Amino acid sequence: MSIEHHRPAGSSWMLTRRDLLRIGMVTGAAAAGLGAIEIIGPVGDVSVDPGKTVGAVRKIPSMCQMCTTACGIIANVRDGRLLTIEGNPADPNSQGSICAKGVAGPSILYDPNRLLHPLKRVGKRGEGRWRRISWEEAYTEIADRLRVIRQSGRPEEFAFQQGRNRSSDIVSRFLNAFGTPSAFNHRALCSLNRRAAILATIGDSDWDLGDFENSRYILNFGCNWAEAHQGHIPVAIRMMRARERNNAKIVTFDARLSNTAALSDEWFCVKPGTDGLIALAMANVICTERLWDKEWFDTWSNYSAYDYARHVRQYTPERAEAESGVPAESIRRIAREFAEAAPRCTTICNRGSAAHRNGFYNDRAITVLNALVGNMGRVGGWCWHPQSAWDKKQIPEPAPVPDKPTARSLIAEAKDWPLANAWQNNKMRVGEIVYLWIKERRQRISALMTYNCDQAWSWPEASLVREVLADEELVPFHVCIDVMPSETSNLADIVLPWTTYLERWDIDSRPPQGLVDYVGLRQPVVGPLGESKDLREIFPELARRIGGGIERYFPWRTEQEYFEEYFRPVPGGFAHMRTAGVWQDPAKTPNYAPYERVLSEQELRGSETDEKTGIIYNGTDPKTGERQAIGIMIGGVARRGFSTPSRKLEVHSQFVADKGSEADKTISPLPVYEQIPAHRGELAEDQLIMISFKWNVHNAHRTMQSKWLQEIVHTNPAWINTATADRLGLRHGDWIEVTSFRPRDDQVPRGDGSRFGTLHTRVHVTEGVHPSVIAISHNAGRTTGGPVATNGRDRAGLPGHEPRPDRDADQVWWAGSLSVPQNDILPIYPDPVSGQQAYHDTIVSIRKIEDRA
Repeated sequence: MSIEHHRPAGSSWMLTRRDLLRIGMVTGAAAAGLGAIEIIGPVGDVSVDPGKTVGAVRKIPSMCQMCTTACGIIANVRDGRLLTIEGNPADPNSQGSICAKGVAGPSILYDPNRLLHPLKRVGKRGEGRWRRISWEEAYTEIADRLRVIRQSGRPEEFAFQQGRNRSSDIVSRFLNAFGTPSAFNHRALCSLNRRAAILATIGDSDWDLGDFENSRYILNFGCNWAEAHQGHIPVAIRMMRARERNNAKIVTFDARLSNTAALSDEWFCVKPGTDGLIALAMANVICTERLWDKEWFDTWSNYSAYDYARHVRQYTPERAEAESGVPAESIRRIAREFAEAAPRCTTICNRGSAAHRNGFYNDRAITVLNALVGNMGRVGGWCWHPQSAWDKKQIPEPAPVPDKPTARSLIAEAKDWPLANAWQNNKMRVGEIVYLWIKERRQRISALMTYNCDQAWSWPEASLVREVLADEELVPFHVCIDVMPSETSNLADIVLPWTTYLERWDIDSRPPQGLVDYVGLRQPVVGPLGESKDLREIFPELARRIGGGIERYFPWRTEQEYFEEYFRPVPGGFAHMRTAGVWQDPAKTPNYAPYERVLSEQELRGSETDEKTGIIYNGTDPKTGERQAIGIMIGGVARRGFSTPSRKLEVHSQFVADKGSEADKTISPLPVYEQIPAHRGELAEDQLIMISFKWNVHNAHRTMQSKWLQEIVHTNPAWINTATADRLGLRHGDWIEVTSFRPRDDQVPRGDGSRFGTLHTRVHVTEGVHPSVIAISHNAGRTTGGPVATNGRDRAGLPGHEPRPDRDADQVWWAGSLSVPQNDILPIYPDPVSGQQAYHDTIVSIRKIEDRA
């Protein structure tokens, strides 16, 4: 089917919503047989209160963990067996809706390839030979190893690598009690640039929450909120309400035609990494035509509107068109429409704008675009909440709470990247360099514990990760805690069977889309299968066996005792949480314009005001010893202001400039556009920019085990534009060899431009991707985990653990389907400013081959 499109002079085009509706998303969904997004509402009788029994069915509230959105769910359970999962209407974020991943929870819970018993390696790492051991044996060996490390006085030699951690309270308690700072996360592979850009600008939060439900105009820079955003269902609900109730317009800039693009009024297919330039060009138009909210900008930002106008003068719509492909006149029109809708307009961003070598600057430019029209914290505007989850001052962690470690970890601190850990209490670890630095012996690791991560498959340069994990000199002892066998568990010494989210306890919530924080309870809906256990049982037991004072931070004998204490401040306590699943303080109001709040007499008592800056100080910061700013004088009124050094929105951030100087790097204090070095000039005839994406039924690494989801999407051919395919002599279904190259960039580890990796895949020819791009989904390419996860390649499962019959193993009709590991050819590529992995910048060469041999 052909697509009508509007081609500008450059190499991009725009599709209107009418065009998108006419083609019915055939282009975007053809590879997987998917249509547009469907928000799945509550199933069954939602009038029945959670926690009650309907006939023989118990309705138990909990929280999903099939992705990071953590929607409230209700499990329908009969005779101890989970039947179905529906949404919990009491959840203020998801409001009773869940997606296909949430519905598919039972397929993970009852997967016959699950890990259900502790295992110990026999033979060499990676051989796949195991013997079943008891928990007593596992606890003893792990505790003995960790005790020796702690008693050596080098606690940092025990490293903990986590993926999606929804049990942060118990994890931090154990690691802090042990004394290790070597806690590695995946933030640089996820959202580091976005968080750093927001913190540098407003200081109040590291996550934006556009007030989409009340907005009239939404600019989307590379965020696939209909399928794979961290706020997925909660955001999608509010986007659709904005369209229905406010006739809101949604404009999407993305290099690929996603379901989000299909739900937009306009989609502009842009060259990767040019989002910030588009935003700066829009700022140019708004300043030139005086469409700004100059009064707000001059009052609340630390840079005058006229100065910013001079700064963005260089970023003309014509320049943006030349690099991004978006027509200059479209940029002008959209900038005017955006400003006209202010303050009920906002932006939304994600990895499409941030996961680039210039991603920090991209997202800074987009954030400041909002400030220019005065929508910051306004109804329908660009909003935020100071709590990324629940208010921990209102619901504090039960005492005794261990102090943070005093030992140092070179890898965790990642000082090569100035903004990686620049803000207090924000763990911006540069996860992609962990195994490279271990290989280079920059920090000794005597024991590694991996948890819900599977970095041996999901990390950039996954082959390097596997190499390091296989080396017993680099990693002498490796414990893997997970639900399923994986490439990572296959390289462990001991594997501990972890409970699924349907069998364990957690305190959880996500950034509140309604701008009022809440707290949720994840509770077991069925008993643990086999001998699987949760961290909340494993860590206290290890602490008691390690001893040396660690055990005193775990005085509770059961998880229930801990949660009784934790939820004591909530009206109704733990009992309320078990029956309702969620609590939100009814006295709180949405976090609109918090910077305008007038300081109270009590707050001002004993304060002093800097006459030059207007900043109000009271007391000293206990961590830094410096005067503590509490507000700023605005028009003779003492107001809270922003939590930045200037107490204003920082268009000009001296803080980040100084951090760059400390690391001998130059960071512009203003939003700027830096072209990605490898993208400058014309690419060679056979070269393309490789980008990655997620399907709406898959998450980072846990969903390929699901029969229900894998049957929907189980393959990942390479998307190539029709014109590009014609130029290269390719047709739909052809086999190609994709060869990646390291970036030619002296600010990037091993940035020598050398050839890196190769994979063989097939071509999906489509108009739904930029002509300079090859797009490959990364939710594929597994070699371990059973026939469902591997498309029939691993029929034996995990040798050595007790086999369980799988009636569906022979019904994997997609066995043998194409499934390639993109991460194996993604080089380590951190943004030099923050350390964010530049997922969408890798240059590859394409060569047609006769077959994949």
